[in-house]
Order: sequence, then C-alpha cells, then structure tokens
Amino acid sequence: MIAAGVKDDLSKRPAGYWRDLVFSRLLPALFFSLFLARQLLFVWGGLQSLRTATDYLFLLQQCLALAYFTLLVVLYSMRLPARGTDHRLGVIFIAFTGTFTAIAASFLPGGGHRAWLVLPADIIATIGLAYSVWGLAYLRRSFSIIPEARRLVTGGPYALSRHPVYLGEVITAIGINLATAGWLGAIAIAYFIFAELLRIRWEEGVLSRAFPGDYPEYARRVPRYVPNPFRARG
Repeated sequence: MIAAGVKDDLSKRPAGYWRDLVFSRLLPALFFSLFLARQLLFVWGGLQSLRTATDYLFLLQQCLALAYFTLLVVLYSMRLPARGTDHRLGVIFIAFTGTFTAIAASFLPGGGHRAWLVLPADIIATIGLAYSVWGLAYLRRSFSIIPEARRLVTGGPYALSRHPVYLGEVITAIGINLATAGWLGAIAIAYFIFAELLRIRWEEGVLSRAFPGDYPEYARRVPRYVPNPFRARG
C-alpha cells in the first residue's frame, strides 16, 4: 500500500518538477562530481609529497578546492525552490560559458612557466578559494550558476560585500593562471571576469524583484564588490 501511494504521488508530479530535478540538480551535481574526484586525487598526491613549505601551501590549496567542489555537489543536490530567475537565452549562455571558461583557461595552449610568480600565484589562489568556500558555506542551498533568487543571505562574507563567491572565484582564477597562462588563457580569464560582472548585475535585478522590501536596503548598506568591514558595520 505504501509503495502504491508513493507511485501515485510521483505520477502527480508536474513536468517542471522533473526538469528541475534532472537539469537543475542531478546533472550539475554529477558534472561537479568529476572535479570532486579529480581533487581527491590531487589531495592524495599532495599528502604523498610533503617536503617544503610550498608543498604544504599546495596541499592547503587543493583541500580548499576539494571543499569548494564538495559544496557545489551538495548544494546543487539540495537547492531551495527559486523565488525568482532570469532565464533569457543570452543570460544562460554567458553564465555557463563564463563559468566553464574559467575552468578551461589553465588547459589552453600557449602558456609558459614563470617560476618567480609561482609562489605569489599560489597565495592568491589559496586566498580566493578560502573566500569562495566561506561564501558558499553561507549561501548554502541558494547557490546557482544562472541568476536566481531563493533567499536573501546577508551574514558572514555577505555582510562585507554583496557577491563574495564571485569575488573569490575571480581571485582564484587569476591566481591559478597567473604563473602559466599565455594569451589565450589571459583572454579566457578576461571573458570570465566580464561574465561575472554581468551575472552580478543580472542577479541583483532578480534579487530586487524577489525581495523588494529588503534587498534595496541591503544593497545601500553593503558594497557590491570590494569588502568594506567598516561600512558593513555602520
């Protein structure tokens, strides 16, 4: 009887429910699971080769990247229903291509190896990853690549600037590619930053419409890009 009731309940689900389940939850979670598995290998390799201070920095960076992709998999699987969204074709195209351009930048040909930049680049990437993980830990089930509104998050890093995850991702992308990127990689990172700036504008429009009573005051009080703890406390 219980099985029959569950079957009847599932059959009553609208088509939109299944589209959201497959395309907005399962497929993104599976995609980021590939990077999660890759990071597990990097962390394991880092543990096997700890000799110098830079090795420990590399391991910290890989652990943060592992936490980042773990959060993406978990958050995509458990996201809250969207209260507002922007599903224009151009918005979706730029949001996804910008995200994947940042991932692909380090694999593009034409790069080199600037040894004098390796340590600064690793420090920058580690800071960016730490800030991104902190932002995701507060954003939790409201994360999305496409501009969407689920709940208004104003605590933690969101009390310092309105888009800490985007800021952390930009810092990370610059750090990861600083010592190795060629012209193609630099163009890819420039496009990624351009896409992030557009996503910020579109996301703010969605949030303003979804939370008309709260978001304008939050936007007035907290800076858009660069964290300002003194202004956030005022």
